[in-house]
Parts: sequence; C-alpha cells; structure tokens
Amino acid sequence: MTFTPKVYLTSNVFSAEEIGSNEKISENSRQTIRNLWNELNKISELKIFNGRFPSEEEIKDDIKSFNPDILGCHLSHLISSEILEKSTIFTISTSTAGYNHIQRTKKDDILITHTPGVLQETVADYTIAIIMANLRNLIDLHTYVWEEKWTTDNKWDLDQSLSSVITNKVLGIIGLGEIGKELVKKLYPWDIKILYYDIIQMKEFEKEFPLIEFKENIKEVFKESDIITLHIPLNTSTEKLVNRDLLKLMKKNALLINTARGQLLDLDALLDMLETKELQINIAFDVFPVEPIDPRSLDRLKKIKEINPEIRMLLIPHNASADADTRGEMNIMFLQDIIKIIQSSSLDDLNEIHIIPDHQKQLNNKKWRIFEYWDKK
Repeated sequence: MTFTPKVYLTSNVFSAEEIGSNEKISENSRQTIRNLWNELNKISELKIFNGRFPSEEEIKDDIKSFNPDILGCHLSHLISSEILEKSTIFTISTSTAGYNHIQRTKKDDILITHTPGVLQETVADYTIAIIMANLRNLIDLHTYVWEEKWTTDNKWDLDQSLSSVITNKVLGIIGLGEIGKELVKKLYPWDIKILYYDIIQMKEFEKEFPLIEFKENIKEVFKESDIITLHIPLNTSTEKLVNRDLLKLMKKNALLINTARGQLLDLDALLDMLETKELQINIAFDVFPVEPIDPRSLDRLKKIKEINPEIRMLLIPHNASADADTRGEMNIMFLQDIIKIIQSSSLDDLNEIHIIPDHQKQLNNKKWRIFEYWDKK
C-alpha cells in the first residue's frame, strides 16, 4: 500500500482502552476488539476525539484540520452535509443500525456502513420488558413504596392497583424488520393476537407464524391494538408518521411504545391531546425528538401525570440496545468494516461489508469517492 488513509473516530468509546476494556463485555469480545484496534493502528493514520460527545463544531474543526478519508461515528454525532461536501471523506462507518444522523451530500457518493443484524434480540427483549412493566404498572407501584405511601391502612387493597396480563391483548407492530420479527418470535408462543403493518406483506415470514395478521392500512393497527410498538427507520416518509390523525384512533388506555427514533412521533401533538384529555393512553418511550429530552416536554409530561395519575408513563434515556455484548458486537462489526474498506481495491471487495441498503442497491451504478482512494493505492 503506497497510500495510508486517515481515519477519524468521533468518540473514544470505540477504543481498546474504553469498550475493549469494559468488564461487562465478554473476554472473547474484548480480545477481538483489542486485536482489531491494533490492526487499524497498523494500516491507517488514526485520530480519535478525546471524549464521547463532540459538538458539531468540534467535529467540523477536527475534519478541517485532520482531513480524514474515513469517518467513524455513532448516533450521538450529527454529521452534517456541509462538513462532508468540503471534505475528502470517502466512507462513513456508524456503530448503529440506523443512520439518519448522517446527512447525505448532493451527489451522495460517500459510502455509508452500519451495524445491522445485531440489535434485534436485545431491543425485542427490552420491548417485552417495557410492555410487562406497563401492563402491571410496576413503575407507579415501585414509586408508591419508595415514597412511603404503602401503610398499614392499605397493605392489600383488592381494587386499588388493578392491572392486566398480556394474553388478552392485541399487539400491533409497526415495521416488521429485524426487530419486529424478533418480537414476533418471542411473543408468538404466548398466544396473543399480533397485527403488523409494513410497506410490504411478509408472506414467507407468515408461513412460519401463520396467526399474525398483516394490515395494509396503518390506521387499522392503531384502531384495533391494545399495545402499539414502533420498529421502523426514520426517513423523510416516516418523520412524524405517528401524528394526531393516528393517535386519535387509539383505544382508551392503550399503550404506545417507541424504541426506534423519537422523530417518528409528533410529540407536541401527543402532549396537546393528553393535556386536553382528547386522548387517554399510556406511553413508554426510549427515544425522543430531542435527546436528552427537551425540559419543556418533560415538564408537560409531569403536569399531565399530576393531573391524570392513571396514565402510565415510562421514560427511558435511549437505552434499548445497551446490552453489554450487543454493544461489543456492534463495535467489532464497525471496526471490521473500516479495516476491510482500507484493505479493499474494488467493488468486489465490498461484498462482506455492511453497506446501508440504499447504497447497496446503487453500488454498481454510481461513481463513488472511494474510487479515487483505490487509484492512489
């Protein structure tokens, strides 16, 4: 190799010293991360941001001064098209399944890789935990004990905190991708009714799970379901997909879960409807339009809960994929892809790299920036 590419990572969390030394991750994964890290250092000129959450301006300054060829990031790092247009970056790798935090250039000629096929089990497991916590009202009951409201006067009241089991509920899944399918696999044996909406019907999957029911119109899922859980990507067609029109179709006391992306939901519309009591549903959100959650939105939610304590709320700081070994696997895939990109010389070498679907479709039909890198090798 006559040309050594520059690699800029927007967080030190990817390093052998950070995630590669986290004892919550298996020793095998940690050793793999250390080996990959050593390999990356040998074949590239590496620069790492000294911290986990650089601002957009800090990323911009680093790219301008370092002039990298490959950029590595995760969800908390907004990569603006303005930064990319003026750069020599030919590939962006993100240690996430979603990639909406990366703004595309006009030519869209920078290859993007991500880490799919890793999150589905932990997010599905997490979604089930959220469902059960809400149905049995575990958060409010914990608070009841924690705040010393459980006294001898009400040590066991038959009807004070009634809840319900999942088996008599209708579950609606919006998006039957990797996570949605994993959720079906886990819940199907529980003999609950499962509806799903997607842009296409999953007929092959239905052969394995014949009792699930496809709804061509998303409105039908919102009308019929007791529990609705979102598992779709964020893009221009899905932003604020869950709007006032869909929300008003929901059953009283139904549960809305979002572990996907906060911008899928029109949060202001939801808050307006809860405040005016046009809508009475329970909510469980792991993601928000602004993260951390906008203090004004949080204040509104607190007031809604105060006025209507029967509403069950579960608000979590974007933690659905935070299983230790899952994060380790994501980092391994992320590092492996960067190394394979550096070692590549043609499109044929990209077959085992996790290129995002829309770039995969265009792979043979576009003049990518990486071509210039191959010419330099």
